Amino acid sequence: MKTLATYDDQVLEEILNRLDIVEIVSESVNLSRKGNRYWGLCPFHQEKTASFCVTPDKNMFYCFGCHAGGDIFSFVMKRDGLEFREAMEYLAGKAGIELVKSRSGKQTDHRKPVIEVNQAAVEFYQQVLAGKLGQEAREYLRRRGLEAATIKKYQLGYAPDGWTRLEEHLLKKGYSQEYLKLSGLIKRSENRNNFYDLLRRRLVFPIMHYNGDIVGLGGRVLDDSLPKYLNTPETELFSKRKVLYGLFQARDSIRQANKAIIVEGYMDCIKLQQLGINNVVATMGTALTSEQARLLQRYCEKVLLLYDGDEAGQRETIRALEILGNEGLKASVVSLPMGEDPDDYIEKYGKEEFLRYIQNNKLSNIEFKINRYLSREKELNLESQIRTINYLRKDIGQLNSELEKDYYIKILARKLKIEENIVYRELKKRERDISGIKRNKSKIIRDNIKYVNYGINEKILAAMFKKPELFEYIKNRIGLEFLEERDLRALAGIYEKLKDNDSDDHLERLGLLANQQGFGSAFARLALLMEEESLPGEMEIKRFIRQVERKEEEQAWKNQFYRLKDLDSEGNFYSFLKFILNLNSFLNDTQEGGKR
Repeated sequence: MKTLATYDDQVLEEILNRLDIVEIVSESVNLSRKGNRYWGLCPFHQEKTASFCVTPDKNMFYCFGCHAGGDIFSFVMKRDGLEFREAMEYLAGKAGIELVKSRSGKQTDHRKPVIEVNQAAVEFYQQVLAGKLGQEAREYLRRRGLEAATIKKYQLGYAPDGWTRLEEHLLKKGYSQEYLKLSGLIKRSENRNNFYDLLRRRLVFPIMHYNGDIVGLGGRVLDDSLPKYLNTPETELFSKRKVLYGLFQARDSIRQANKAIIVEGYMDCIKLQQLGINNVVATMGTALTSEQARLLQRYCEKVLLLYDGDEAGQRETIRALEILGNEGLKASVVSLPMGEDPDDYIEKYGKEEFLRYIQNNKLSNIEFKINRYLSREKELNLESQIRTINYLRKDIGQLNSELEKDYYIKILARKLKIEENIVYRELKKRERDISGIKRNKSKIIRDNIKYVNYGINEKILAAMFKKPELFEYIKNRIGLEFLEERDLRALAGIYEKLKDNDSDDHLERLGLLANQQGFGSAFARLALLMEEESLPGEMEIKRFIRQVERKEEEQAWKNQFYRLKDLDSEGNFYSFLKFILNLNSFLNDTQEGGKR
């Protein structure tokens, strides 16, 4: 764990670099990816349509409904009712940064020591794999085609034969037996009042949380003995249904590709990533769960299922498609030949043939369902045609694009050997209900900022922040007093001071300071606006400047008029003479375009 002794900008930047705002927000908000943003129901006010968005590349959230916004610190402060320092200490703990002042709270009292025990166990197993006792395991990995860099990347190890080797090693290192028990790495003997190592004579696969914490371990035998795989038990820290193997290594690639490939086992995942197919995760041999689908939803919109082609694999694919669809993920399928898994196929035919097979055999979820359903019908008759259309009615009806609907109707008609217009009329029967469902769903995600009304001052300031030279030009012409809104004026003032520094990260620093000083929501609005191409152009800005100058002139003339009325009431000749002399200067400035 890294230790930082001060609460300065270095700490804040380190926390921001280590943590992902999408992952922090997802702890309490169910987010769906839409483009480069994530959307969900706002946790800070009641709403039925999702107006809460997270922009990870800017480390920012904003709600278009209640206008709450800010960065990762602001979110935790508002969610948990914390002061800034408390939120920073909480997030530092999440990021693995130990501050001089330790944060209070008991929620991670057990998690942290168990994670440390798991890490120490993995280091022990890695040492064994590299030593004399690991020769058989190293040979096995060589036969399976794993490279040294891959073994290191996944922190693979070997659990040696012997009942208490790990326990004795960790106790000597000073780890508490209580936390060894909580980790599940040791197990109480039913016959004797002692403990023994769970994993023995097995290749060890560390199972990581999305942030890299080792939450569990899996072990695989090197021969044909059973059970083939053995995992540490379900604990407060580790639940298989909530974890995807390889996600820590794959998450950046998944986000970049906006797509995840799901396989079933450790070796399939590792082998594909070794070949450069980096956006792969594994369900560790279990059925896909809704929790895992929601986990993927943080990173991507599309998923490719790469399951075995046997009957069990086909059934699981159908089930997984339903789960992914329910979570708003667009899924496609590749079924491997009977008896093959990705690892086997790559070993036999190589990477290029494997990629070619995927490209040539990829099916959309609807095409897969059509083929799957028809393969189970004994004959193609009237009843089976009706059943098939009804089976696919919901999937086709919920498509957003009419072109997509037409495409799948044509495929379905060809497969059923009937005319397209007949399939279309059959699907039309309940189109009203289906379109109602689709309309409701379409309201759930808002994918742009049309839903918020930005004022002209916000638009101008966003343009000024985006182009520093424009900031100087406008400030020199009309100053910053045109910003009547307190938050906007404060942000402009902070930015003006930051510009005097040599640093190039003015906006990043502005975001940090804005959130610390209570202007996070205003900055979040402007940051979203800065992404748009519809910011004021040169002509609009010049027109705005002229309008501001005209208003200032009008106000200046009004002030002169009011002063003249006051003088008329006073009847003081010398004051009136002074007014005339000042008026001459005022007229000269106005004619020359001078700013009052």
